[in-house]
Amino acid sequence: MRIIAILTLFSLSLSAVNIKFSKPFEQELKPNTLQAQISITVIQSSEEKVSQLLGKFSSFIDNQIEIEKKGGNYNIYPQYNYENNQRYKSDYIGTINYSISSNSSEKLNLFLTSLYKQKSNNRTNINTNSLRWIMSEELKEGKVDKLRLDAILWSDVYAKELSATLSKVCEVAKISFGNIGNLYPVFAELAGSSKSSAPTPTQDLQKITINPTFELECK
Repeated sequence: MRIIAILTLFSLSLSAVNIKFSKPFEQELKPNTLQAQISITVIQSSEEKVSQLLGKFSSFIDNQIEIEKKGGNYNIYPQYNYENNQRYKSDYIGTINYSISSNSSEKLNLFLTSLYKQKSNNRTNINTNSLRWIMSEELKEGKVDKLRLDAILWSDVYAKELSATLSKVCEVAKISFGNIGNLYPVFAELAGSSKSSAPTPTQDLQKITINPTFELECK
């Protein structure tokens, strides 16, 4: 029996050990881009007048070089009212929407102030919504690359420590990087705001996280 036990132990010492686990890596940083949604609504007696006004706003926004903007498609549709059980066309309504952003809160607010000055009457509404700080894609990708490098370097060190503990030769066989988790603070809601400048939300730290899966083989 003793000989069998010794042979079994010797066999286990020669067999490979596969280890698989996940470990998060994260970093906190300040977001660098202030973003907002703007919606412009125009009401006029004819479709042509609505189109002209929306075109005016579109040209004004597109010519602003201090901010980034996306969107600009607009819709025009008739407005109907009822009188004496009869439906009739009263006006035309047009809407145009943009997503705007800048790395400077001052530039964004200057743009909003200039935009509101384009409003000529009370049949035009300009609303600012969902003002918040976000990470730009460049900032996010750079930090993710740094976290991935940290994970790779950590795995090499861990493999060496594991080798010493198990008295085996441990190597990293595979690293799988899963989804990236970004934790955003609650942002300022300004739905329906018609002020020429919006209160700037606090530029709170945000957390970016990766959760790679490591596979190690020890022989």
